[in-house]
Amino acid sequence: MDEMNWNGLTPAEQKAFESLSREQEPSRLLEERTVRALKERGLIRPSAARPGIVRPWMAIAALAASVALFASGLALGQWMGARQTVDALVAFYPDRTERAAALVQTTSSAHTAALSGLIEATEQADPATVEQAREVARAALWSAASEVVRLAPDDPLAVRILQEFERARTGQGTGEEARSFVWF
Repeated sequence: MDEMNWNGLTPAEQKAFESLSREQEPSRLLEERTVRALKERGLIRPSAARPGIVRPWMAIAALAASVALFASGLALGQWMGARQTVDALVAFYPDRTERAAALVQTTSSAHTAALSGLIEATEQADPATVEQAREVARAALWSAASEVVRLAPDDPLAVRILQEFERARTGQGTGEEARSFVWF
């Protein structure tokens, strides 16, 4: 029996293994000629872009996407922070919240009384004065609805009031639409 080598081969197997031809790396010229021939036969297409090259439109698109992502993250963070701050203040100062609600009620009553007085004063007034009174009342309503939306963003009535103000501002509400009334 033959003596084994360190790699588990006998000396005869080792000699036969060493006599085998070695694999050689093809030359760069052979690779280029082969690729050119395959392209000429239509078996492979020339590459449209070289790897590592950034086209101008790609850079602009990446910049726009990063700005949009940053801005949306900033807006979401601001919104969440504001909501948490309001919740924390309400929890920390419950008596101030009650006082603020009572003040809003008192102010709202005074505001309604002032509007009633304005209506009575304009019953005999000229059309320009009536229009001015309507604008004052609309401004007050818009301001109140804006604050209600800030207080409760999911309040459908306040959101609807603001949407109607926007439609009137942009001229979308000038057609003959069916009117609906909201009674309080």
